[in-house]
Amino acid sequence: MRRLQEILSILCLLLATYQSYRSDVVSNEAVSPDCGWVNSRGVTFAIDDLVDLAQEAEFPWMVALLEVNGKYVAGGALISSDLVITARHVTHNYNANQLIVRAGEWDFETKTEQLSHVDARIRLIVRHPDYIEETGANNVALLFLETPLRLTRHINPICLPAEDWHFDNSRCIFSGWGHQSFSEYRYMNILKKMEFQVVPGEMCQDQIWPNYSNRFQLDNSLMCAVGRRTLGGGMVGSPLACRLQNDPQRYELAGIFNFAFNSKIPVVYTNVAKLRSWILLEALTNIFSDREQTQINARNNV
Repeated sequence: MRRLQEILSILCLLLATYQSYRSDVVSNEAVSPDCGWVNSRGVTFAIDDLVDLAQEAEFPWMVALLEVNGKYVAGGALISSDLVITARHVTHNYNANQLIVRAGEWDFETKTEQLSHVDARIRLIVRHPDYIEETGANNVALLFLETPLRLTRHINPICLPAEDWHFDNSRCIFSGWGHQSFSEYRYMNILKKMEFQVVPGEMCQDQIWPNYSNRFQLDNSLMCAVGRRTLGGGMVGSPLACRLQNDPQRYELAGIFNFAFNSKIPVVYTNVAKLRSWILLEALTNIFSDREQTQINARNNV
């Protein structure tokens, strides 16, 4: 176990160095190298008295997964300049060349935004091999982009949580372009946001299991959260972000929308902290070229 922890520590260092290296290569704009920053008052303008709607560029890590014809598929989160995380099951019927990632979007119906969105092609989809459809366990996929995105104030990654971190009772922010309500199937054109509170696993399990024919067992890779307002459908793959404990101005990725039965019981999310090791291993396996790996190893005396 100690050896595994040492290996994971090295992997984390390498990934952080890689992200910094990518930022140096692809961006000439003044942007913080840190992950998880929000633009609570927008970037080019702010709108007062918004209800359940995000400000322009408020969550720079938010991305949309689209078919190549522009049809909306799911949400996702940017975790490095060329890596997106989303729910596994929404990618099931697609090859990498059939989807695109849209970053920097806010209002799908506005074509004159000062901050333009960027559409990126996907070169590889890596799906978690232990996904269980019946329970939603390990419902996660990684999308590797063909070209790193240029990191700016409206396109920037969210932080990953520590593997042993627990978010019970934390108040977090969920964002996505889903339906207005469970009874309405039209997608929102402006990014929606809502506050959610993470609930302990046992409480979540007790509220969900009556909806199953057999008693529901909340897998270790899952977590739950409840909101004070109704969350519509179509939110799959979208991120639940919680404040960093040591830096409350920044956010880390607590969960990815997995499934929900209705608006009266907790929403089930994929627990990103519990899958951190798998994410890092797959990122290092599939991102680095031999040249980049050699350069990063040299920088860190590995």
